[in-house]
Amino acid sequence: MSASLKNMSILVLDNEKKIAQMITDVLNKLGFPMGNLHRAADGFDGLELLRKRSVDMVIVDWELLPQKEYIDLAENGVVRTRWGDISPVNGASFVRCLRRSPHSPNPFVPVLMLTPPAELGHILFARDAGVNEILVKPIVAEDLARRIVQIVEHPREFITCTAYRGPCRRRKQSTLPAGKLDRRRKDIKIIRHNVA
Repeated sequence: MSASLKNMSILVLDNEKKIAQMITDVLNKLGFPMGNLHRAADGFDGLELLRKRSVDMVIVDWELLPQKEYIDLAENGVVRTRWGDISPVNGASFVRCLRRSPHSPNPFVPVLMLTPPAELGHILFARDAGVNEILVKPIVAEDLARRIVQIVEHPREFITCTAYRGPCRRRKQSTLPAGKLDRRRKDIKIIRHNVA
């Protein structure tokens, strides 16, 4: 593993302590020092940790649920949290909050999401929320390492527009023939952001 990867700081978000411990153990065996591996039990704690520490990557579970009562229900039925109207109540909403909330501690941090097997809807929703890579469970160490290397060594441009904010969803960047207008470019702002 390259020195730039070994120096990365990674946040693991999972409700289940045993799973979070297993992921950090695998990361440690892959060469990431334990001092650079952080854990949070839910999206709210994850956002708080991101406020306090510089983290290079987040690994989040799709099935992430709040571990405490963070949400206040106003008399008119409006849900309020300190994170605004995008509350991190599960893995995908954590990513949406991270990418879109004006209070986000780091909207550009790369995110790897763990999803249950055979759930295409979860994968599409996670992609549209702004994750960089998706890894279907059960977790295999080699696949986890490949996804991390993919994020670091082949970063995608960060796109922000009215409907989406996150890494470009296209794996291949193609150019249009001369004279063709790319209609997608008119409301898109591309932000170049280095991971490593």
